[in-house]
Amino acid sequence: MSQQANIAAAPQHFREWVPTWLKAVVALFILFPVMLINGAYTGSSVDISSFLGVLSEDINMAYFAASAGMAISYPIVPILRPVATTKTIILIVLFAQLGLSFICATTTYVEVLIVCSFFIGYFKGFSLIEIISILMPTVTPSGTRNEFYSKFYPISLIIGQLSLVLTAEFAYNYQWQHMYYFMIVLLLIAMLLVVVFMAFGRRLIRIPYKEIDWYSFFQASCVMMAIIYVCTYGKTNDWFASRNIIIATISIPVLGWMFIRRQLMSDKRPFVDMSVLKNRNSAVMYLFSFFMMFMASFTTLSSAYVTSVLRLDATKANELYLYMIPGIVIGGFACYYLYRRAIRMAWLLFIGFSCFTLAIALLYFNVQPEGTYEDLYLPMFLKGIGIVILYVAIGVYAIQGLEPKQLIYNAFFIICSRSALAPAVALGIMTNWLYRLQQQNLSVLSESVDALNPYASSLYTQSYSSYIAKGLSIEEAKQMALNTLYGKVQIQATTVSIKEILGYMLIIGIVILVGILLYFFKYRAVRLVKVGQDLS
Repeated sequence: MSQQANIAAAPQHFREWVPTWLKAVVALFILFPVMLINGAYTGSSVDISSFLGVLSEDINMAYFAASAGMAISYPIVPILRPVATTKTIILIVLFAQLGLSFICATTTYVEVLIVCSFFIGYFKGFSLIEIISILMPTVTPSGTRNEFYSKFYPISLIIGQLSLVLTAEFAYNYQWQHMYYFMIVLLLIAMLLVVVFMAFGRRLIRIPYKEIDWYSFFQASCVMMAIIYVCTYGKTNDWFASRNIIIATISIPVLGWMFIRRQLMSDKRPFVDMSVLKNRNSAVMYLFSFFMMFMASFTTLSSAYVTSVLRLDATKANELYLYMIPGIVIGGFACYYLYRRAIRMAWLLFIGFSCFTLAIALLYFNVQPEGTYEDLYLPMFLKGIGIVILYVAIGVYAIQGLEPKQLIYNAFFIICSRSALAPAVALGIMTNWLYRLQQQNLSVLSESVDALNPYASSLYTQSYSSYIAKGLSIEEAKQMALNTLYGKVQIQATTVSIKEILGYMLIIGIVILVGILLYFFKYRAVRLVKVGQDLS
């Protein structure tokens, strides 16, 4: 089918006088704030936590809550779309996110921030579906998911990287609240574009609240938030020494069992169609989403390396994400080229994880106390290539064997695994692993730091003489020299810990690559797939 035929068959979301190219431009302008908005921005987490007097984990909790809210919105989309037009849905969603952003900018309670973040993500799911339904006929002449994902995912991932840098710059040059005010301005502009260019907006025929299984909504939300809570606060609360962690951990299987039982035994339409999990391709891809985000979490280690070893500020750590953008662009072109060659999706999986593994290997050999910031450019570039290729491959592979009515539920599972749970679990593993190794290595290295160690003795003497020359007293010079010595040991302990984790991740990456070769190439090749209703 030609591009013109696709556009003609698509619903007329815009006014008749709007040309095709302008429709795509307007949709992209609306997409930018939709993809950029969040309830909490990790790029300014230090500033927010300092201002509110909370932990950085509280900001991470709010950040992940938005992804959980986005996932929970997908099962409700088929209920809402028949009773509302695209213009109505987008306007209501943008207005709701505007109000929630203002609350986030003015609140002093982290609990309010977390709740608002959840609902910002919840509304984000609805607007994203509608905007993609507008973009798809214009940017995808073939009507295949391969081509659409190779164009859409680079855009969305680039916006995600810009979000980290923008929030860090706003927090550094102004105040962290200015990011929310900036988002409010963007949302107002997006609403103006919707009003001017889009057509046929009517009030809701009715609010289908009775058709939504609110018990399942509550159970699924609580399970995801409990998992995120345990992974985020585990290290801070000393895991199972905390009563809250114990309660949250027990609630996960209990509420999870109640949710699954309700979906399988309900006489009415289930909130989530669990038969999706019976499809082998889908279930395997949800697992690989976890692997993807775990491997991608090596940037947690690179950020620790920048701040703790290279002694640079958090803004420089966030600026590293800019070097992913060229990789994302190249990865998008690579996916499009391979799509044109009708290559099987298993090769994309292999190439994507190969980029991650190579990036981790480069980090492993470049991480050292005398390393440079520039050594991190190439690993971030490779991560950009790998992540966009894997997003495309997993998105296409996961829908093989599913019926059209199951596709929206596939979106629920893939967003849960890829965007909500996997990043939280990976961050929890990485931060706890790094902390434990740092304490262990610091203890081991400190045992050899005494007067008999020539390097330690020389460093102490030089530091002591330097501080005496600066006019400090003898006691002050001794204390400062000891602090200098301790700082060196701490840097060495952090470096050794990071290298050790990277070594294990390198082994895991090689195992994943071998697993892809042994598993995926046994089955029929997956190539071109028509676009369905799964617009995640």
